[in-house]
Amino acid sequence: MKNFTYFTILYLVGVFIFNILYIDKIGNMYFLILIFLGLLYNLLVIFKTNLLNSNFNYLSAGFIGVTTCFLVFNGGIIPLLYVKDFNFIEANAFGHFLNNRLLIKFVSITALGNVFYWLGYSSKFGDRLFRFYYVNLNYKKLLHLDIKETFPKALIIIGLISNFILFSYGAYGRGGITAQDVTGPIKIIIALSSYLEKLSLVGYFLLALIYFKTGLHKTWYFVTLGFLIFFALISGARGPILFIFILTLLPYYYVHRKINVKLIFIGMFALIFAFTIASELKFFSHSIKDDNNEISLGNYRESYLDFREESSGDIDRIIYNSVYYSIMRRLSTVAQGSIAVGYKDTHGIDKTDPKFLKELLTIPLYSIIPRSFTNSYFPSWGQWFRLKVLKQNNDTYTNNITFGAVAYFYLTGKWFFVAFGFFIYGVVLRFSNNILELNSGISFLVY
Repeated sequence: MKNFTYFTILYLVGVFIFNILYIDKIGNMYFLILIFLGLLYNLLVIFKTNLLNSNFNYLSAGFIGVTTCFLVFNGGIIPLLYVKDFNFIEANAFGHFLNNRLLIKFVSITALGNVFYWLGYSSKFGDRLFRFYYVNLNYKKLLHLDIKETFPKALIIIGLISNFILFSYGAYGRGGITAQDVTGPIKIIIALSSYLEKLSLVGYFLLALIYFKTGLHKTWYFVTLGFLIFFALISGARGPILFIFILTLLPYYYVHRKINVKLIFIGMFALIFAFTIASELKFFSHSIKDDNNEISLGNYRESYLDFREESSGDIDRIIYNSVYYSIMRRLSTVAQGSIAVGYKDTHGIDKTDPKFLKELLTIPLYSIIPRSFTNSYFPSWGQWFRLKVLKQNNDTYTNNITFGAVAYFYLTGKWFFVAFGFFIYGVVLRFSNNILELNSGISFLVY
């Protein structure tokens, strides 16, 4: 803990000094330096302390947690790559909302969350929570069970059948109908769609673990992968493509404890594919919704080719002329988070805004009970942010825009909730790391 305390004090002192000595003329340089300090802080904690564990591996919950939250989305390497003439605002599509003082404040808020994340992870609370779960609640036997191949195969079959049914009724992907639009048995299927659609993904995740361990069920594995890619494309979203890659990478690394060059290239291909071809299909899905058309599985390809021919110029301009900046923008929430922080400070939360605290407190309830059964629907944070904060309308822009975890906690309760929220996040990931180290099929699934 000695090195961790030393690094943390230096990091916080550095953030404090740059805030006190802030000069607007060189605010961009201050922002980039603070981003670099946050990146350096996390790398030092990971590699120069024993907070993760003595036998460090890249699948640890602590490493994945800090990578996704602080090394990528809320700072870290991406803002250093997303610059034009070494200026973050100049390269940013949201540049007219931003100023250097606001960016400095967001980076400072992020630094607080970053430190409290590591404090939560390094505390004993996660280990104690695991012991209570493992011993007192008697999940010991369950967590040491391995998974038979019949279980993931059953999940895959149920999930894929559900996807085909949802698609045939126009309820799969973006702009689909809701449970309120239909009656009968299909109403129940649509109400449970958020669960049913994911069964095939969970099944694939477990089947990949078995396949990488034993080399068996190769046909099942690749056929399932093909169907998942197909449904990811017609869903009209980029995320599912990347999610499939993650669900392949994690079990592969879990079994082999290494990531080879081929997987790195596949990951790069998946990223580019998601922001090109999948983005085209996303625009196509929006056009179907806007025109109130119903596209069946049979004429999907023909309808897409017609759409591609009619709007190729717009697609090339929007997607292919700025692939690099599109990827960088989507992998960072620094700009959006800063804008959300500015909204909270200048406008506050009014009656028409989402109830951030209420939604946070009801997460345990709605992780068990489907919202559609309680007539409570998850607020579209990205849509609210786009329409209310950015003041964009549906006629000119339809993509929902995320603003990230740091801004969410700040919108909930400013600095206190940023510290408290990320402390709990660290505790939960320490708990998850204990589960992962049990090294069984069920423990991997729970993790």
